[in-house]
Amino acid sequence: MKLFRWVVAGCLFVSASVFAEETIDKQCVPDNHWVTSEGQRLGNKSVIAELSKTKVVLLGEDHDNAEHHRWQLHTIAEMYALEPNLVLGFEAFPRATQKYLDKWVAGQIEEKEFLDAVEWERIWRFNKDHYMPMFHFARMNKIPMYALNVERQLVSEVGQKGWDNVADKVKEGVSKPVAASQDYLDVLAEVFAQHMPKHGHKSTAEDQEGEEEIDINAILENPAFQNFVQGQLVWDRAMAEIIYKAIEKDKKPVMVGVMGAGHIMGGYGVPHQLKGLGLSNTKTLMPWDGSVDCQQLKDGAVDIAYGIAVVDTESLEEQERPRLGVYLEHQDNAVIITRLVEGSVAQQTGIKVDDQIVTIAGKPVTKVTDVVEAVKATAFGTWLPIIVKRGDQNLEIVAKFPAKL
Repeated sequence: MKLFRWVVAGCLFVSASVFAEETIDKQCVPDNHWVTSEGQRLGNKSVIAELSKTKVVLLGEDHDNAEHHRWQLHTIAEMYALEPNLVLGFEAFPRATQKYLDKWVAGQIEEKEFLDAVEWERIWRFNKDHYMPMFHFARMNKIPMYALNVERQLVSEVGQKGWDNVADKVKEGVSKPVAASQDYLDVLAEVFAQHMPKHGHKSTAEDQEGEEEIDINAILENPAFQNFVQGQLVWDRAMAEIIYKAIEKDKKPVMVGVMGAGHIMGGYGVPHQLKGLGLSNTKTLMPWDGSVDCQQLKDGAVDIAYGIAVVDTESLEEQERPRLGVYLEHQDNAVIITRLVEGSVAQQTGIKVDDQIVTIAGKPVTKVTDVVEAVKATAFGTWLPIIVKRGDQNLEIVAKFPAKL
């Protein structure tokens, strides 16, 4: 059994990263080199030439790693130079935003209007500056952009109830996914166990030392796990369908999909669903910075990896900006706090989950970006006045940001 060690961005989890925090020996993929899963080193020209003749090219990423997005842009640019007849697909956008992607590529809206229209801060939330160079490249060259994703609510609902128990009208046109392979089920079972420790574990002597042995068979039979798998599959299926339909519509020789590496590793996710749709001419690629074990490449994590330098993934902007520490949702014309970061300024201030932010810095709040922009404009060591509605009461709260160390 091949277990690819990544955290799946699924319906049960807030965010995810395919890349571990601890750096592992990366000599299998040296910097600035392309290496196949068989260990063969390829020249840049030969790789780009091969990709330009491939129907679907999937570029994996860690969403908050700026270097991964630079690698994606460079790869797209080189492919475009050799084969300009291509289209781009992005996990970052749900299907409902497609009309705004079309307007962006056509030059009909500017950056701020575009980001507001696609509700970037509510839906995707990752640093826009990592992605905007790819969006500008598409706009400059009139390359069609496709929204690959669906609303997170659909994935969550399927993950909680199961595919058959979700109404067709809310499935956004997604067809029933192809069943997961046994290897994919084994991987997802391990992920499920890590996040739901009470499910499927059996007591062993190791448990007494702070470790737990995972009973995979018990997890596989758990109805909650089976629903979780269906939630992950609908996510993979949704992206595969848009890729398939885009190729059929535009008659393009190449579709480049930009998505989290967890959706492509091992060929289990989107590639598996593409095969179910009749598309097998697919290549999976990801940047390799030593954060994933070399054995995983040998086991077929992706078809080709590109070695990049290990760098601090936090941008200067992120390091210099204070954090309020809240997760926000736009609900019924109101901005609601859905989660607090442990130990954050918000938690220490007394803000609670389900509070509605009415005003911030003296200005009314009607959308998530109102809060994001107010926090961005706040300096370390200063106070930010906030009025929240809790039940029937409006409460005045002052968020006190610590001085920068």
